[in-house]
Amino acid sequence: MNENVDQRLIDGSGILARLRNVSFDYGGKPVIKNVNLELKKGSSYSLIGQSGTGKSTLLNLAAGFLRPKEGSIEILSKPLKGTRKETAIMFQELALFPWQTVYQAALMPLKMSNGKDKNGMEERVIKLLEELGLTELKDKYPHQLSGGERQRTALARGLIGEPDLLLMDEPTSSLDTVTKESIQELIRKQQQKLQATLLFVTHDIEEALLLGEKILLLNGEGSVLTIDNPCYLRKQQRKDLAFYEQCIYLKELLM
Repeated sequence: MNENVDQRLIDGSGILARLRNVSFDYGGKPVIKNVNLELKKGSSYSLIGQSGTGKSTLLNLAAGFLRPKEGSIEILSKPLKGTRKETAIMFQELALFPWQTVYQAALMPLKMSNGKDKNGMEERVIKLLEELGLTELKDKYPHQLSGGERQRTALARGLIGEPDLLLMDEPTSSLDTVTKESIQELIRKQQQKLQATLLFVTHDIEEALLLGEKILLLNGEGSVLTIDNPCYLRKQQRKDLAFYEQCIYLKELLM
């Protein structure tokens, strides 16, 4: 666990990220308007909303790729001024380098941040690849992998640095149902293992309920409705009638 996270646990505030009156526009067209949001350490949030409400923009702001036109963003009570190594980002476009093997892709973030302890880095990579079911694929290149295998590789690359904030923008949208469910379970297990804060953008209501302890509904006027998820971590959610009742409830809110 990184030093910043330890300090947060000691001081007891429990808030990892704060967005205060955040607004952003593209070419003068408002996309995000006066958004206020707090993300607690170790909690998971599914971000939903109609197309065009700014979900991906909000994720890019939290990642430090974009700067708010108005308002402020704080991570661990410090102003966010750009990207940070403790934040892992996973997009639908996985951006795996064609010349890197699975092992090299997972190792790269460690080499970039601290290239001295080679043996320690290799042990961490090998352990994580085993957890993600990638051990037998470690010497393969992206073009030799299935869609789910590429997703797991991108996940390994993001998780290897033990981030405190996981930002994901529809990373499972192109996968078949069975593969999607396995990736969702891996994401959930790794988030809980790291006790990282997860902010997950999705159009899939079932996925939102599976991965989000809380559901964040972003509307086009800048407000964020926070909804507790009664189905979170229930066993065999998809066999529970209450799960589908909650799906219907969220779909009605989106209309």
